[in-house]
Amino acid sequence: MEKVVIDKNMCIGCGFCAANYSDVFKMDDDDLAVTANNIIDKMDDKAKEEILDIKDGCPVGAIKIEHE
Repeated sequence: MEKVVIDKNMCIGCGFCAANYSDVFKMDDDDLAVTANNIIDKMDDKAKEEILDIKDGCPVGAIKIEHE
């Protein structure tokens, strides 16, 4: 299973991910990104592509794809 995760130690809270894909990324009370609905295996191909684009666009590389 693949899922999207945020490395909280790297996140700077720029909001790029949440602004571009609010179905998966949200900002928490500390203004850092968190994920919801983060199981990639359950997403369609278009959603998967968008997630990868957002991951690549994160200015500090805080968005990761984990395999379980």
